[in-house]
Amino acid sequence: MKAEAQTTGWAWLASGPALLWLWAPILAISMTHLLTPASVDWLHDVLRRLYYVPIIGAAFLFGLRGSVVAALASTLLYLPHAFLMAGMQDSMLHQDPTGTANKVLEVLLYNVVGLVTGLLAEREHRSRLEVERKIEQMLALEQQLVRSGRLQALGQLTAGLAHEIRNPLASLKTAVTIVSDEIPTTSPRRRFVEILGKELDRLDALLTRFLAFARPGQVNLVEVDLALVMERAKELVHAQAELRGVRLEAETNGPALVRGDLDQLTQVLLNVLLNAIQFSRPKSRVRVRREEQVLPHGHYQVISILDEGPGIAPDQLERIFDPFFTSRADGTGLGLSIASRLMDEHGGYIDVANRPEGGARIQLYLPGHKA
Repeated sequence: MKAEAQTTGWAWLASGPALLWLWAPILAISMTHLLTPASVDWLHDVLRRLYYVPIIGAAFLFGLRGSVVAALASTLLYLPHAFLMAGMQDSMLHQDPTGTANKVLEVLLYNVVGLVTGLLAEREHRSRLEVERKIEQMLALEQQLVRSGRLQALGQLTAGLAHEIRNPLASLKTAVTIVSDEIPTTSPRRRFVEILGKELDRLDALLTRFLAFARPGQVNLVEVDLALVMERAKELVHAQAELRGVRLEAETNGPALVRGDLDQLTQVLLNVLLNAIQFSRPKSRVRVRREEQVLPHGHYQVISILDEGPGIAPDQLERIFDPFFTSRADGTGLGLSIASRLMDEHGGYIDVANRPEGGARIQLYLPGHKA
């Protein structure tokens, strides 16, 4: 069944497929039936049953509406030929020579077949869409599992490297402190010591972020209202959004309780929001909204972040969650990686896609409870 027939009202009646597979066959059968002499009764039997072909075809092309319309059209075109041409023996047009009972039964069957095949086609269409949706969800979960395994392995590697780097880094900071005490504040060399101290502090902050990715910390699962999480994250990124000229819009749709860690969930949404703002154009908007979704694998509270930026390159859709991967010159590539790890800790996952109207859509799926 074609999707356009389900979304454009009755415009499909004048569409090319309708003309080719619905109206043309019905009119051709009707004209041939009318012009066939009454003496060729076997051909009348064949033509009378050919109406079922466009009726069934319309069911698969246009659903229940298509098959019902085809059945009614076949009925209206067949009725005059069946019952109203008894006195037109001298005309080119001929009446169907079969008995009245056969004609009445045929008309009845046109509409019964139209109704039944239309209902079956509608059910098959819905089943196919449901299967396609489940396959997409299974693929998303499979990608999430692969991503989680990859992030866990990289996290363990990062934790080991960070531990090895932190010890000499602490020694360097101690040495800089001791050396700085030996150099007078008026010495030109004092400036280089201060630069060294600042760079070591920057490296320490970067190392802290690496460790946050490797070990997200203990998750304290309690009842958390996602409306509060959204409000806190919005307040934290408000200044950044104003600085870039981006308008923030949030739709909480009322309270929604999940089991989670308030601070970590806020960090997840904060990281995703900052990423959306940084890639948004000036005077555009970033929307945050929450909704409930019942999926085959569970009931979820979903927070969607929609931006109006350039979107994500197809070859980067999965790589954006890899640690240290970034398309920004000043980025560390850890924000979305940390967010993905924290979502794993909460039993949820992140889905990312490009929007047809432009921009990106990132959705946070958290296990919820039915209201």
